Amino acid sequence: MRDATLPVVDLLEDLLDAAAAGRPHAVLDPAWPAPLREAAHRQLREALAERRVTGGDLVLFTSGSTGAPRGVVRTADSWRASLAPLTDLTGLGGQDVVWLPGPLSSSLFLHGGFHARHVGAAVVTGRRPPAEATAVHLVPALLRDALDAADEGALPRLRTVVCAGDSLPAVLREHAAARGWRVLEYYGAAELSFVAWRDDDGRFRPFPGAEVRVADGVLWASSPYLARGYLDPADAGPLRRDGRWATVGDLADGDGAGVHVRGRAESAVTTGGHTVVAEEVEQVLAGADGVDEAGVVGLPHPDLGSVLAAVLVPSAGSDPATARAVAAVATRALPAPARPRRWFTADRLPRTGAGKLDRAALAEHVRSGVARPLP
Repeated sequence: MRDATLPVVDLLEDLLDAAAAGRPHAVLDPAWPAPLREAAHRQLREALAERRVTGGDLVLFTSGSTGAPRGVVRTADSWRASLAPLTDLTGLGGQDVVWLPGPLSSSLFLHGGFHARHVGAAVVTGRRPPAEATAVHLVPALLRDALDAADEGALPRLRTVVCAGDSLPAVLREHAAARGWRVLEYYGAAELSFVAWRDDDGRFRPFPGAEVRVADGVLWASSPYLARGYLDPADAGPLRRDGRWATVGDLADGDGAGVHVRGRAESAVTTGGHTVVAEEVEQVLAGADGVDEAGVVGLPHPDLGSVLAAVLVPSAGSDPATARAVAAVATRALPAPARPRRWFTADRLPRTGAGKLDRAALAEHVRSGVARPLP
């Protein structure tokens, strides 16, 4: 059992050694309050005693965008299986310096480090952009920060960006391409690992070794990368299985040749009988001039069930009212049910430790007045 307080190289080498030796391993978040850490330790002891976790298993904890830690059990081999395909897609090797700006308690960043050490690349962590970095694993919010830093002269050697964990706005991809950075974006989940990928603005293609299908608007995957289940046998998490196929309920359209991932099922809002995926609305708003970031949540409504509320972070030097007006024009490209009815502004959007939008906290910011109403 390890936490991210270990020196980075020690943690990653320990993980690689455990995977090779078939020892069970768990990575905990050292930032958790004591009660959460104690609960995780108790669950791990019980799982080991009952042999629900055995040699070769890897237990990772994820909070997604809900803030509720959940133990995901997978085999170390399920991670090892993805190493060669990821190497082929990224071209990373021993000559690279890989930057991990997020916490290693997040599987996105931990796997990035796991892969980097596997190919012999150096690893640098922390939010400060390292001048020597040639590649980075991050989420879209941190890509925005990296681009801002590069505009000021940072990251002179960066050439490869591996991005996941949230919807990537087209404007960020375009900004990165203008800098000569190749952005490899993948869709996955803690329970599914790698599912699909793209390096352009087209549809996601199946990740090498994975199969995808869409049934009733829900994305399913079959691959050697899938997790076994949850640490807590009573956990009613989103993972569902149908034979060799698994899903976490995320929404998509398309087929096995290419899919459009609409968004996380947890971000869907039902308004007036219509289901709207908040991430699709956020993509439109974030592409408007004068808007740096946008978050969308559902608010209760007596007649419609819910209405959409948009929280805008204006670009530097942009007037909030102007940003709202431009964003309102942008939403005309959306169907009427997907257009926000209420508008707010904020200095920043709440995010998890890994940099993902924290939707529960965003809704609370709207309810509590932290997000300021716009006329």
